[in-house]
Amino acid sequence: MRIRIGKLLLSGLLMAGMMSVVPVNLGAQQKPRINVILISLDQLRADQIHSLGNPRLTTPNLDRLAEQGVSFSHFYSVAPWTAPSYSTLMTSLYPSMHGVTLMWRPTDPLIDAKVPTLAEIFKAQGYHTAAFVNNGVAGRALTGRGFDEYDQGQPNSQAKDITRRGGEAYNLAPETTQKVMPWLDQHRSEPFFLFVLYLEPHSPYNPPPEDDIFKTDAYPNEGNTGYDLQRGHLFRLAMMGDKQAVQRLYDLYDGKIHFVDRYVGELMDHLKQIGLSDNTLVVLTSDHGEMLYSHPDDFLTFDHRSLYDPVMHVPLIMAGPGVPKGEQVDAIASNVDTAPTILSLAGFPPPSDAAGHSLLPLIEGKVKSVNTYVYGEEDVMAPLRSVRTEQYKLIEDLWTGKIQLFDLSHDPGETHDLYGSGLAAQADLLQHLHAWMVKNHSSLEERTPEWRRYSQDPWVKEQIADDQTIGGHMLIKGGGWHSDESATDASYAGGCLWIEGGDGKRTATWRVDNPLIGEYKVYVYYGHPAVGELATSARFTIGTDSKAGTATVDFTHGAGEWNLLGTFKNPRYVQLSNDGKGAVIADAVKFVRIGE
Repeated sequence: MRIRIGKLLLSGLLMAGMMSVVPVNLGAQQKPRINVILISLDQLRADQIHSLGNPRLTTPNLDRLAEQGVSFSHFYSVAPWTAPSYSTLMTSLYPSMHGVTLMWRPTDPLIDAKVPTLAEIFKAQGYHTAAFVNNGVAGRALTGRGFDEYDQGQPNSQAKDITRRGGEAYNLAPETTQKVMPWLDQHRSEPFFLFVLYLEPHSPYNPPPEDDIFKTDAYPNEGNTGYDLQRGHLFRLAMMGDKQAVQRLYDLYDGKIHFVDRYVGELMDHLKQIGLSDNTLVVLTSDHGEMLYSHPDDFLTFDHRSLYDPVMHVPLIMAGPGVPKGEQVDAIASNVDTAPTILSLAGFPPPSDAAGHSLLPLIEGKVKSVNTYVYGEEDVMAPLRSVRTEQYKLIEDLWTGKIQLFDLSHDPGETHDLYGSGLAAQADLLQHLHAWMVKNHSSLEERTPEWRRYSQDPWVKEQIADDQTIGGHMLIKGGGWHSDESATDASYAGGCLWIEGGDGKRTATWRVDNPLIGEYKVYVYYGHPAVGELATSARFTIGTDSKAGTATVDFTHGAGEWNLLGTFKNPRYVQLSNDGKGAVIADAVKFVRIGE
C-alpha cells in the first residue's frame, strides 16, 4: 500500500531509512550502474516539437533523440509555471503536497527538508551529482539539495553569452553547453546524475538571425527582446488582437526552439564521442509551455498562468539503457511520474511517498496505461484545479466556481465548453477531482493560511499590474482598443491603452500573481493620450472574496500619478469598462497592503 505524505509530514523513520541507503555493491553479479542526464528546456510546448506535431523542422536533434528512444505524446506538467513544476519533477509530489505553489523569493527555503529529492536519492546510492541551472526561479532554494556541484548560471570570467533576469546572470545555451561538456569529460569514469536546465526557449523570443528561419509575411522585421514597449511591441499588438503579431511571435518562438535544439545536439554528440552513449539514460522534458494567445479571452492569454494544454502539454523524451528505440507512447502521464520512471530505469525504487508512477511498464509495452486520471493545479492569478482522462478534461476555478469541460478527442484546442451538457464524464471527473483535492489538502480553505503568510511578506507589500511586465497581468476584452505609445504621455510604462465610451462590453482587468489577503489600498495610474473627450466618471469594479466594490475616476485629472480607488479587503482584481461617455484609459493598477 502506498503511503501519501504531505509536504511537512514525511515520517522520521522513512527519512532515516531513505537517507541511510548504502551504495550498491557492484560485485561481479551486479549490472554496471547507468549514468542519468536530466535535461529541461524551459517553457517548451510539446506541440512545437517537430516529431510531436509541428510541421516546421524546429527540432532535428530532439527528433533524433526520440528516434533513439521513446517519446510521450500525451505528457503533461502538474503546474503551469516553473517553481511548482520543478519541485514536482524532483519529488514526485503534487504542488499542494510539496507546498511550492506561490511566487517566492529565491532566498526562501522551499521544499521541506524531510522530503527526499531525486538528487538526494542518487547521491545516497553513490552517484556523483551535479546541476547546471539557468533559471533562478528553479535555483538553489528549489532544486539545490542533493547536488555535489551546483552551477546557478555563474558565467565564466570571459563569458559574453549570458543574459540577465532580475539582476542575476544566467548562461545561455552556448555557454551552458561549453560548461557541461568538460564536466562530462572529468566525470566519465564514475556513475553520475546530471541535471541541465537550459533557459531557452523561454521568452523573450529572440533567436539569432541564423535561427530566425521560420519567417512569414507577418511582421518579418519585428523582433522580441523584452517586455517593455520598445522591446516587447509584438506582445501589445497581439493582446489587441493583431493576428499577424501572434503569427510573428510563433515564428520567433519556433526559431528560439531551433536555437536551443542545436546545443542539445552538441551535448548528445559529445556524449557519443567520449563513449558514454551506451551507458547513459538521457531524459528531456520541460516545466511548462506557453499560451501565446491561444485563448485570447482568458487569463493568461500570452504567458503561463492557466491550465489549458498549450501551457500544460510538455515533452518527455528518453533514450538509453532499458529504453526501446523509435517508440511513441500515447497513454496519458505527467511529470509527477518522471522521478519514479528515472529511478526504475536506473534500478532503484521510487520514494515511499511518491504520488506518481513509474512509466517503465508503458515503455516496455507491458501495459496500455498507468494513469486513468491526470491532475493539474495552479494558485497564482487564480486557484485552479484540473483533471483529465484520455478523452475529457475538466477545469475548476476555486474562486468563482466556474467549471469547464472539454472533449479533447474532438476539441484539442479546448474552445468548446461542454459543462452542463449532460455528459456522463462530467460527474465522474468532478467526483475524482474533489476526492483528489481532499486527499492532497488542496482545498481553498486550507490554502488561505499559506496565502496570508505570503501576503504579509515585506517583498510583496506593494504589487503593480500592467501589460508590460512578464506575466501579462492585464487583460483587455471586447476588441476595438487603441494603443498610445507616446514617450510624453505620462503613462506608467511608456504607453497605455484606451477605448471610446460605449456599452460597457469592452473591459480591462488587472490581477497580480499571489493572492492578496488583508486590507489593501488600491490605486490606478494613467497617462493622458490625445484621444479627444475623456471620461469624467469612469467606473472601476474591485473584486474581492465577498462583495465587489466600485469607484469612479475622472480621467481629465490626475494623469501621471497614482490615484486612490479605495481600501478593500482581500482584493482579487480590478476591472474597468467603457460604459458611458468619453474614452477610458487602461494603464496600471497598484495594490498596497495596510499594516503587517
